[in-house]
Amino acid sequence: MITEEIFLKDSYLKECDGKVLMCEFTDLTVDKTIFFPTMLGQQNDKGEIVIDGKTFGIVDVWTDGDYIHLISLDTYPENIVGKTISQKLDWDVRHIHMRFRTAMFIISGLAYKFYNAKSRISQTYDDRAWVDIYIDDINEDIVNKIAEEANKIVKQNVPVKIEYMGSNEFPREKQRMSYSTGQLPDDEELRVINISGLPLQSDYGLYVANTGEVGEIEVKSSMVKGKVDKRLTITLK
Repeated sequence: MITEEIFLKDSYLKECDGKVLMCEFTDLTVDKTIFFPTMLGQQNDKGEIVIDGKTFGIVDVWTDGDYIHLISLDTYPENIVGKTISQKLDWDVRHIHMRFRTAMFIISGLAYKFYNAKSRISQTYDDRAWVDIYIDDINEDIVNKIAEEANKIVKQNVPVKIEYMGSNEFPREKQRMSYSTGQLPDDEELRVINISGLPLQSDYGLYVANTGEVGEIEVKSSMVKGKVDKRLTITLK
C-alpha cells in the first residue's frame, strides 16, 4: 500500500494532513489518510478535505490495492498534485461503524467459543450490521445466549487490544486459528484483535478501545422455511 493507512495506527484520529499524489476530476489520492475505504464488510468513512481554503465533502472512499481514493461530489481544482491538504472525519459515521464491528467480533468470538462455529463478518451500516453464524440447527435459545453473553462482555468494559504478530506465530495455538474466514492473509505480519476471553482474530477493520463503548447489543434472527436463519442482525443502543 503506497497510501499510508493512518486509520490502522490510530482509529480515533479525526484530522490529519496529506500530500496529493493524483487528482482527476472528483477523484484524489494522498500519501497518507485517516479515511477508511469500503472493504472487509465495513463501509467507507465520510467527512471533508480542505484545499487552498475550500472545503470538499468526501462521499466515498475506495482502494485499488495501492492507493486510497477520496471521492467528492465536486470537481477538485487543477494542478494540486504535491500540495498539502487537510482531512477531517465525520466522527459520528466512523464511530458507529467501529462500534458495530466490535459487536460483530464479540458475537463471532462467542459463537466459536461456545459452539465451535465459524462465522462471516459481512457488513456494517449506519444503523445496523449483520453476521452469518454457521451453527447447525441454530435456534432462538442459542441466539439469545450469544446476545446475553455479548452484553456481559460489553458491561465489563474489556480493553480491545490491537497487536501485531508474525504469520508463523499466529496458528501455533488452536485459539489463534482464523475462525471467521478459515484462512489467514498472506501477510508476513498480521494485525490481530485481542479481547480477553475470546479467540484472537486477524482483521484490518476498525474497533473501539473498550467494549463498554459498544453499547447494548440487540441480536435478531429471522425464519427461513420454518427454521432460524444463520444471518443475525445486530442493532445498538
